Amino acid sequence: MNYRTLGRTGLRVSELGFGALEIGRNWPYWRKELPDFSRPTESEAIRVLDMAVDLGINFFDTAPAYFKSEEILGKALKRKRNSVLIATKCGEWFDGERSVYDYSAAETLKFIESSLRLLQTDHIDLLQIHSASPDVVRSGETLAAMKKAKTDGKVRFLGISTDQVEAARLAIGSGEYDSIQVSYNILQQEFSHEIFPLAEKEKVGVIIKGGLGAGQLTSKFTDIAENKKREQIASLKHLADENETSIQEIALRFALSHPTVSTVIAGTKNPAHLKSNCESSLRGVLDKSLMEQLSLFLHPE
Repeated sequence: MNYRTLGRTGLRVSELGFGALEIGRNWPYWRKELPDFSRPTESEAIRVLDMAVDLGINFFDTAPAYFKSEEILGKALKRKRNSVLIATKCGEWFDGERSVYDYSAAETLKFIESSLRLLQTDHIDLLQIHSASPDVVRSGETLAAMKKAKTDGKVRFLGISTDQVEAARLAIGSGEYDSIQVSYNILQQEFSHEIFPLAEKEKVGVIIKGGLGAGQLTSKFTDIAENKKREQIASLKHLADENETSIQEIALRFALSHPTVSTVIAGTKNPAHLKSNCESSLRGVLDKSLMEQLSLFLHPE
């Protein structure tokens, strides 16, 4: 496994992070009618987590919104706590049927205490605002509670997770956040144009979610209903075949090829997929010509 520094935190994180959504919550949402819409048993999940550690992954990303994820991580990693980094979130949780949101200071402190208990740890390495909107970042109420937890020694570093460019811009500009977690892949490149340069300038760590398009940049692409997106991914599949690789590998390595990126989170409940993802990351960045071709993929003109 290769490691990179997470912005100004100084933390050395595995360039492939483990996304713990699928081990705690039924997923993927667009395959509800298919057999793989389920989470693994606790023993199966712990087996995958043990394998991740053995493969050199040291960065684990979870959230209260991932249902049983924090609890399972706590059981699996408590004896390995000194060798792993745990990132979790606040502001959103899952009640078994739907997500519920509360970004108030009081609720944020409750999130933190619950996460510490479930994770069986006395500190959170990175606490992130989940699904952060520009208004939540502007308010500062969630941040104030997070900073209190940091002062109390319960949290080491602060960040946000967002799909909104403006929220990321505000977070970086505030100087209060150590990292941003954003969606970035071949079919979703908007954050790389403005936000990545800002993050690099301010030494804010960049964590990538959705590097595999929530599973769409894999063999499951045929499930996608939108004709345009299916055509785009079919073209990527052809390009991957020409380069004697898989669409999944080319997607992971595309995300890892951006120099500002610290780690790419890839979630899985399948040991074979986990091993394959790690092997892909070790093949390094894509060559310059292929990277340029993929960077222009959405706007070939």
